[in-house]
Amino acid sequence: MKIFNMIGIGERVGSGVPDIFSVWESQGWLAPEFKEQFNPDRTILKLSFIEKQAEKTSRNGQTSKTIENKRQIMNYLATEGSSRAADIAEHIKLSLARTRVLLSELTNDGKMQTEGSGRTRRYLQKERHLQKED
Repeated sequence: MKIFNMIGIGERVGSGVPDIFSVWESQGWLAPEFKEQFNPDRTILKLSFIEKQAEKTSRNGQTSKTIENKRQIMNYLATEGSSRAADIAEHIKLSLARTRVLLSELTNDGKMQTEGSGRTRRYLQKERHLQKED
């Protein structure tokens, strides 16, 4: 605490600790770790400048966010039918580039198909995927 006070980021009342957690979170670094020890009494604050890794799910190493975005695409196509990538991106609130990557993966996985090419390309679910999956 004395070191933080000397460099002007501590007030000796502990109010700077939430600020430290906030900064680490905003930078995408691993969360700070506290450790208390006794004999002698001390508190250790470990600050790592290591970026957090995205949490992976057990399904093909995809993040839960990617899985959810693909689910949203499939649900959108189930209700709207054949659609352009731009319309899908707008609906699920993703960039067009990221949406195209997900559409390509879904197409390669055999869950959807394309019609047309270039500006006229449209995406639609394959018949066997229109039913609910368990």
